[in-house]
Amino acid sequence: MNVGRGNLCYNSVALREINMAHSDLTSRDVASLANPAGLMENQYAPCRWACPVHADVRTYIQLVAEGRFAESVDVIRNRLAFACVCGRVCHHPCEKNCRRQDVDEAVAIRELKRFVAEKVGSSGCTVSRPETQNKARVAIVGSGPAGMSAALELARKGYRPTVFEKHHLAGGIPMTAIPKYRLPRDVLQMDVDWIVAHGVEVVTGAEIGKERTLPSLLKDGFAAVILATGLASSRMLPLPNINHPRVYPVLDFLRELAFDRQPAIGSDVLVVGGGNVAMDAARSAVRLGARRVRAVCLENEQEMPAWEWERTEALEEGVTFIHRRGPVEVVTDGGSIRALRTRGVKSVFDADKRFNPQYDDSDIQDLECDTVVFAIGQAPDFAFTHDSGLEMDSRGRLAFNPLTQQTSMPNIFACGEIVTPPGSVVEACASGVRVAAAVDMHLQTGSIRFNDALPEKIGTIPAVTAGKVLKFQRQAVDIAPANERVAGWSEVDHNLTEEAALGEARRCMGCGGGAEVMVDKCAACMTCVRVCPFGIPKVTDVARIDSALCQSCGICIAECPAGAIISRSLPVGDVQMRTRHAVELLPAGRKIVAYIGGFKASAADWVGQSESVEGVAKVYLASTTRLAVSDMLHALTLADGVVVVGCGQGLDRYPQSAGRTSLRVDHARRLLQSAGFNANAVQISLAAHEGLAGVNEAIRQAISQMSQP
Repeated sequence: MNVGRGNLCYNSVALREINMAHSDLTSRDVASLANPAGLMENQYAPCRWACPVHADVRTYIQLVAEGRFAESVDVIRNRLAFACVCGRVCHHPCEKNCRRQDVDEAVAIRELKRFVAEKVGSSGCTVSRPETQNKARVAIVGSGPAGMSAALELARKGYRPTVFEKHHLAGGIPMTAIPKYRLPRDVLQMDVDWIVAHGVEVVTGAEIGKERTLPSLLKDGFAAVILATGLASSRMLPLPNINHPRVYPVLDFLRELAFDRQPAIGSDVLVVGGGNVAMDAARSAVRLGARRVRAVCLENEQEMPAWEWERTEALEEGVTFIHRRGPVEVVTDGGSIRALRTRGVKSVFDADKRFNPQYDDSDIQDLECDTVVFAIGQAPDFAFTHDSGLEMDSRGRLAFNPLTQQTSMPNIFACGEIVTPPGSVVEACASGVRVAAAVDMHLQTGSIRFNDALPEKIGTIPAVTAGKVLKFQRQAVDIAPANERVAGWSEVDHNLTEEAALGEARRCMGCGGGAEVMVDKCAACMTCVRVCPFGIPKVTDVARIDSALCQSCGICIAECPAGAIISRSLPVGDVQMRTRHAVELLPAGRKIVAYIGGFKASAADWVGQSESVEGVAKVYLASTTRLAVSDMLHALTLADGVVVVGCGQGLDRYPQSAGRTSLRVDHARRLLQSAGFNANAVQISLAAHEGLAGVNEAIRQAISQMSQP
């Protein structure tokens, strides 16, 4: 139709609305449109607040919901270097704090991160490398999540980081200790490759403390050194026969497997420990062919530190647990291990919840076995400190100032588990980001001062509001059956399908990212009160919308006659800007814009993996509730027709979506007709469209209706 190409000299209300829709956004800087008024900087959704790196969860899930996968990964990686790894192994505190739990179930945030990170891969992500990296050289010892995250942040700031790794592969503990069935090596490599692309140099096979020392690094031109070696050795106990060849420190055992070497084990394996690493070792022993694998631990079932899903999957694979027993001696007979002697455990923690096990020495029991793996904790390996002059504290740990990240030597910094309590990959990443900021402040100003204050967290969703939110079942991730899992080292968890990922992302309530009233424009007309399906807006002298209650449906934004309401999470003119970009990609000829939203829509052709409809620019929306009349009319200044493909009632994440979308399409048609244009240029299809094929068929049928009088 391209109404914008003609001379629109019509004296009508319709012309005013069409001209509003024709506003030119091409000259606007995209960056200036994001977060238009900085409205959410003083408040975080609970998911973001709980994330150790404070990733913008709401935004990247919204982008998944719109089929904008590469943009979603860019948002993730803006805060989290190891997006692929955390999509597999993160303990996801974000999900534990998801407000959707008060409606039905938490959004599968980790699985969505995995979906987009692996779908896009390392080559599809933006590399935000500065034009020149001419600041100082910085050495990082250790290529795990903390060290590589620090290197990435320094490279982004223009420094020249070099990472030294003693093993022949980069990746730290995720590379050397997380079994391949949980974290395939090619997945980890995606993260490493993306980090290196920013100008990070990685030197493998370089063990600091031997050929090179920390002081020599400073003499060789490095302005600062970051220690990020983590907990690289296994804790052991001074028990009789602990040095037997069939007694393995757990990291040695897992490292052998990581480097494709076969550790020698028998058929009856005991793993000592009840944490996640112990579960990894036990499940690995099963895959090595052990006839019987048992995990013996101090804790009872409720006290075990291993994640519940780790314990469950271990049980399914044949691992059994022996609770409330502690090791006393490795019993040998003729040079072979015969048993692990154990004693009963009365309690593990004292009244103050501190680890303080109490034993019953009258309760002695031998557990028959031929191999023992000790997974009772990890410790730093301080070999790299040889001839360094670094001070240790009274407990034998590295002297460290947590306020500045500095060791006893001001130009040597530390991060990660070498100086923090044992934690997760995402916590290590956060520590790496922090130390990079410390190094930057030190080298630029000589002073290090952090502002660790967080924005306040949005509270729980009130029951009355939760009761109005439509319930949708969480998309389950398929797990291979136990008999298939134990047969090899293939990954045990399958990825979400594309349609499952889109549906899951559209369960997100967008907490804190909804509507904001610009009070200087508000006419207190009550429209927002009338159209809101959740009863959130309140009007006194002007309208007010509580961010803790708003469900981000966008109905009030699209319907406000004064244009006085904007989105906290979307830039002004977002739909129009995306429409223009989509149309620009079309070849010459007839052009149609298709707006697609709802749980059943697929975005497969967005990444060029499925057939599309010729001449159609598709714009995916989490919901068609956000689509305003002005958006449709603006599209007609760029193209010859508009198709709105939505869902029937109950298939969109918001109440009233189908009805409101239909009303707006009717309104757009009336405006076109009164202005002298073909009203059939705007078509709508609301149904349970099954996947891409259903969406494409709906578009084709709608286009056929456009030429009818």
